Amino acid sequence: MGLFNFVKEAGEKLWDSVTGSGDDQSKKLQDYISKLGLPGADKVDVKVTDGKASISGDAISQELKEKILIAAGNVAGITSVEDNVNVAQPATEAKFYTVKKGDTLSAISREVYGDANKYNKIFEANKPMLSHPDKIYPGQTLRIPE
Repeated sequence: MGLFNFVKEAGEKLWDSVTGSGDDQSKKLQDYISKLGLPGADKVDVKVTDGKASISGDAISQELKEKILIAAGNVAGITSVEDNVNVAQPATEAKFYTVKKGDTLSAISREVYGDANKYNKIFEANKPMLSHPDKIYPGQTLRIPE
């Protein structure tokens, strides 16, 4: 549990940052996470207040928890995500990586694993948020599994 920071301007645009109440933004973010099709995503509750998403829930896997936290944080207008999710079986946490201008999954893989050919491991760890290995953008946060 903790607080994760994200790049406010980067990510999926779900709402106009000038309009919309926290309840409206909470519902839109909850719907967005549900539409990703992550099994068990319906077991979390999402609240958005002043650019901060608070995610709570129980009985999900470590991997699913990390994917939900990243999906929420990679929405434009979200600056931080508070993790109040309890996992059913604790597991080793993945590392997180913020994409920089000019990055590719191969370059990130070479940096974190020492092997550019392990880029698919990163791609698979970030599905369904990533639809293609070449579709990453600066400011996006990715899960980096061991």
